[in-house]
Parts: sequence; structure tokens; C-alpha cells
Amino acid sequence: MNTCNSLALLALSATILSGCASFRSDASPDVVYDTRAEAARELQVPPDLTDISNAEQFVLPGTSGGPVTRNTLLPEFSTVRFERAGQQSWLTFERSPEDIWPELLAFAKKEKYLIYKTEPATGLLVTQWRPASAVAKANLLKNLIGADEEYSRLSFRIERNGTGSRLFARSQAASEKVANAPASDKIAWPASSHDPEETSAVLNSLLVFLGVEEQKARGIIDAGQASLVTDEALVQETGAGRQLVVQRGFKPTFTAVLAALNQLDYAVTSSDDGVGRIEFMDGETPMVIELTPQHISEVRAALSDMDGRRLPETTEETILNALLAKIA
Repeated sequence: MNTCNSLALLALSATILSGCASFRSDASPDVVYDTRAEAARELQVPPDLTDISNAEQFVLPGTSGGPVTRNTLLPEFSTVRFERAGQQSWLTFERSPEDIWPELLAFAKKEKYLIYKTEPATGLLVTQWRPASAVAKANLLKNLIGADEEYSRLSFRIERNGTGSRLFARSQAASEKVANAPASDKIAWPASSHDPEETSAVLNSLLVFLGVEEQKARGIIDAGQASLVTDEALVQETGAGRQLVVQRGFKPTFTAVLAALNQLDYAVTSSDDGVGRIEFMDGETPMVIELTPQHISEVRAALSDMDGRRLPETTEETILNALLAKIA
């Protein structure tokens, strides 16, 4: 009897095992079996997540008087310093307001602020309202949800401070509806509208701009080195030809370049952010842009034909400068 039971159990086990085997399939969506493992596609990871090189170095601290670079951490300059007391921050200069005023105007121009008014007699500069983001007016998602885009404006004020001067800034945010209303530039600046962190960020950007201009004037750095510090993107001549240098991470740069090509009406035929390659048509001529991360916050884009050869200088310069105008 025991022998019969044992044989029955063995037969049942064999049936169950054969049934399990029948469910095994190389096409199973959640398991890749050994017989097909070599065919599984390798996961593609964006370059900026894997290629963090030693180029991302910082100078600690930002020594006063030393040449400033893009990677200098919080640089110090001999004639201007950042100060803060509670919620109020400002820049203190060893130079007169007459020296600071034209540089403030140059900073506003570089940052593409549209000026609402200037009052040199009181040291006041006020910008117009502008969008706080790059969301387009015709953005489909924005139209569907009916959300207002946030707008912002800035006010700068210079005052004398002994033989030097101090520069204060104030930021204000408002909805698109408020910013676009009639006489919106005359809206008051209540204390509740003050954003200390935004103001400090603007003042730090202004400090770097003024410090770089000072070093450029003194011959500590040249114009090209200055551009690498203050510009978010620029076209640079290298040994391999001209390249578009963008001071952002890889993914945002790839997205920005792709969007710029579409805005310039180039026909994009292929794009792969896994390898940083975009193929497009310039008329009847196929071309390639290859994006290479230098470190986590700098990407270089180079143009070539489909075989990797450099394009004619005029073509290269025209396309890269057009992309720069859209990205910067």
C-alpha cells in the first residue's frame, strides 16, 4: 500500500512540474531567461549621471584678488562685498555711485531686463514685469489648466556710503493678470512682497558680474575667460573647431538644443539623449550635433556631417550662433 502511495505521489509531482514548465516562456514580460539574456537591451543612462569627472573642482575659499573662474566657490573681490543683516542684504563698494551706475546698467542689459524707469538723481533703477519662467503663451497644458504664469520685477537703489557706496535690490512677484493690467508698473511695493532669498541671489549674480568686469579691466582675466564665468552659454573656438558651450546639466542642455532646432525650423530626423546625438536637415544637407558633458554642469555641442567631418566654418558659425541666440 505504501509503495502504491509513493508511486502516486511521484506521478502527481511529475505532472505538477511539467505543468510549471509549460508556463515557462522566453517571451515572459517580467523575466529574462538565460537563453535570451544576451539579447536584453542594456539600460541607457544619461551621460551626466555616469560621467562626473574631476573637472568639477572648486577653489576654496574664493580668494580675494585671485582670478575667478566658473568653478570658483563664492569669489571675493577687493572692491565689492556682499553683506546681510536679518532679511536685508546689499553690496558695499569702495567706489563712488558714479562708478557703479553704468555697471549696473550693463548688468541689466546682460540679464535682458527691460527698464521701466531710471532716476540717476536718486540712484534708482526699476525693471519692467517679465515672466518668471520660460513657459510659452501658447503652451497647451497651460491653456488647459488656465493657470497664470508668475511675473517678477526688480528695483535697484544706490546710495552714498562715506567715500564708497551701497547698492540695495528688491524683488516683487505677481500673477500674469496683475502684471499685465493697465498701469501695472505703478503697483506699490508692500513689505509683504519682498523676497529676501531672491534678492540675495540677484545681488550675488551682480557681485560676480562686477567682480569679473573689474578683473577684466585690470588684466587678471581676458574677455574669453570672463564670458565663461558670466555667460550661461557661448560659442567657443577650440582645436577641433567651434563648439557651443552650455553651463547646464546634460539633460536640460539636450532638451534646449532640440527645442532650439525646432524653433529655427530645422527638420530633426533623429534624436537620442542616451548618446547625446541629434540628426537634422539643413535644407537638403543632413547634419549631426553631438553633445558631450565635460562635467555635471557643462556640456559642449559640436556640429559635423553624417560621417563626422567638420562643416565649413561659415556654416558652423551660422548654425551655432543661431542656437546660442535661442538658448542664452
